[in-house]
Amino acid sequence: MDNDVQPRRMHPLVAAAAGSVVVVSLLGVAAITGVLPVAKSTDGPAPSGNSSQYALTSPQPPSLSAQSQSQPSATTAPQQAQYATQQQAAGRAPAPQPSYAQQTAAPAQPTQQQAAACSTCGTVQSVQPIRTEGHASGLGAVGGAVAGGLLGNQFGAGNGRTAMTVVGALGGGLAGNEVEKRVRSDTVYRVYVRMDTGKTRYWTYQSEPGVQPGDRVRLENNGLVRAS
Repeated sequence: MDNDVQPRRMHPLVAAAAGSVVVVSLLGVAAITGVLPVAKSTDGPAPSGNSSQYALTSPQPPSLSAQSQSQPSATTAPQQAQYATQQQAAGRAPAPQPSYAQQTAAPAQPTQQQAAACSTCGTVQSVQPIRTEGHASGLGAVGGAVAGGLLGNQFGAGNGRTAMTVVGALGGGLAGNEVEKRVRSDTVYRVYVRMDTGKTRYWTYQSEPGVQPGDRVRLENNGLVRAS
């Protein structure tokens, strides 16, 4: 009598363990290749060795504590990346140029205020040399009369000679007086200045003043000096 050999059936626990190993392997491959997203959490507990049992059981919704721990981690990473990008963009962006408000030109001050600011300043209009005659002491007249009388005495005879001598003395005296005045004459310089106040004044110098028409001058120690 032949005995029929019946195939041995795999034990259900062994089949479940093998299936869990296959599922876990597939999940690991999918996570490594990036097909299955994996939420990383540094604060979560380390996976236990019974992961195959969880894979065989029906999936259960994650607890609220796990969601609350995973959500900040998932949202913190994009925020940190966005903050780093903003910092890099801010570092590359050129510094804003300072804006300057347009300043309007201040109105010119009135001429009177400018003149009041420098009432001793002005502009030289002209420099005029003036010759002044000297005072006659009489010596020139006496010398001229003597010389003229001698000269007149050389002409004529008798009364005519006498008349020519008198005329020569008178003419020589007048000429000698004028010559003495010219010899004693002096030259002064009168400087006319138009002040910034609008008035025109003049100063008299016994020698050349050292300024020319058009020069800017100011009054100092009762004299004129060039304005710096």
